[in-house]
Amino acid sequence: MTTTSLTGTLAAERIKLTSTRSPLWCAILMVVTALALAALFGLLANFAFRTYTDNAAHGHLTGTAPYLHNDAAALGVMGAPPIIPGFGYILVMIVAALTVTSEYRFGTIKVTFLATPNRALVLTAKAAVVALGAAVLSAVLTFLSYLILAAIANPEPGRYLGLGHDQRVFYGVPIFIALVVFLSVAIGALLRQSAGALSLLIVWPLLLEPIVQAFGSVGRNIEVFLPFANALWFLGLTGGDLPWHWGQWICLVYFAAFVAIVWAAAMFVVRRRDA
Repeated sequence: MTTTSLTGTLAAERIKLTSTRSPLWCAILMVVTALALAALFGLLANFAFRTYTDNAAHGHLTGTAPYLHNDAAALGVMGAPPIIPGFGYILVMIVAALTVTSEYRFGTIKVTFLATPNRALVLTAKAAVVALGAAVLSAVLTFLSYLILAAIANPEPGRYLGLGHDQRVFYGVPIFIALVVFLSVAIGALLRQSAGALSLLIVWPLLLEPIVQAFGSVGRNIEVFLPFANALWFLGLTGGDLPWHWGQWICLVYFAAFVAIVWAAAMFVVRRRDA
């Protein structure tokens, strides 16, 4: 029996996702890590501010207190500190890639494509199901991280965490999470092997892009064109000292365009080759 409707394909992919334990364990790990990092950052904010005021009282420092962004709430989901790409979205990318590579590994992708001959629809449904769940979870965790930060941080450093500053992080993180899901599904469809896809998705933001910073001014000029660097700068988590050629919203468009190119390549390859 073939399934060609979007709703039917979405339902099938939802059942596949919820019938395995790995997404659940990754979600639990993401929740625990996000809230723990948020609490840790609140404690570090207090310590940093106390150290600053103590040094200033003894005449060792002058100027204003160290600035704390309200987008620190994103560090619970994205990871900490800002110079290191985070941990939460890595888990999301792993789950998203495995939705494709696991089917290739066990040979069930042939049955899936027989049931739904429209292969693009299958991959879109896979990405949509994971993206929706991950985006909602990340939005909730970002807000909870903010509440934890506001509760733990002392009044003086805590005033820099108010919602009166840049609120982009509260909707920016879910947008970023949804985009990396589509990127991960595309990478999984292109490589078809879990080891290769996961290695690329983990090494890419954690090693390949950060290592460019080691090449001095040349690396800085290259880094502004790297996809994850643009995404993190949109969120305000890194890259503030780089020579950007465009604003933060254009950084989001740049990253989305990169995801779209990889997604289009995956659609083309999946249609052309055998399952």
